[in-house]
Amino acid sequence: MPARKTKYQLSVGLFLTLLIFSCQDKNEKAVILLSPLDLYISANSSEVVVIDVACHSPFELKQLTIKSRLPGEFALTELDSILSGKDVSFQYEYRVPGETESTTITLEFTLLDESGGKATNFKIIEIITNTIFLTETAGHEMFSGSSGKQNAYNLVAGTPQYLHLADSSDMHIADTTNSEILLNRWVSPSGAKFVKFNGFDYANATAQSTKAAYTAGIRNDFVNMVAIGDIYITKIRTRDLKEVYPAIKITGIIDEPGSESDRYVFNIKK
Repeated sequence: MPARKTKYQLSVGLFLTLLIFSCQDKNEKAVILLSPLDLYISANSSEVVVIDVACHSPFELKQLTIKSRLPGEFALTELDSILSGKDVSFQYEYRVPGETESTTITLEFTLLDESGGKATNFKIIEIITNTIFLTETAGHEMFSGSSGKQNAYNLVAGTPQYLHLADSSDMHIADTTNSEILLNRWVSPSGAKFVKFNGFDYANATAQSTKAAYTAGIRNDFVNMVAIGDIYITKIRTRDLKEVYPAIKITGIIDEPGSESDRYVFNIKK
């Protein structure tokens, strides 16, 4: 009788052990582990961040995607990779965007396996920027529309243009005066808008301060009554889709008899 009891107990114990392991296998799910372990990572603008990625599943792995998202922006797919096996580990290198002001960017890691299982993990990168003062160039000249000379200007390249010859997208400001009297009025063939801000700290202008001034100011489609000492800030989207916020300071207005030499003289910080 004791022998039968012992065999019975062993059978029950083996059954329970198998049942436990069976439940563990059924409950095991895909996981994606990231290192460093902290959710937040501090990094400088344009720095390369290295993240160790470990993927595991009881089933065959299928796909890994990594998406980035700046506040208020659409998500961008940084990586979309097909996986094989049940365990994959690698180092992921991510270049932090060249932001001009401090912000955060979220990285979302999504792992899929052949069973339809899904695992996600996140890292939030705190982008640190150093204050960089804008570079000033002086002595830019744009002539009157009736002068026969370059009466438009590319503020990014710092070059004068002929309004009737150049590509409108390259002409951020232009004068359309058609008489001997300078109109002191600017338009923008490229569609740029202007914020007049004579109280702006032009001497200590930074990318952050010009953007903030433009965003907070009243934006106009054209500029009237241009005068010496005026400061204008505009927003320009470059051909590579970057945004720049040049600050323009009027240093001279020449309106002499006739119109051949009528022009504006200004400095640009960008």
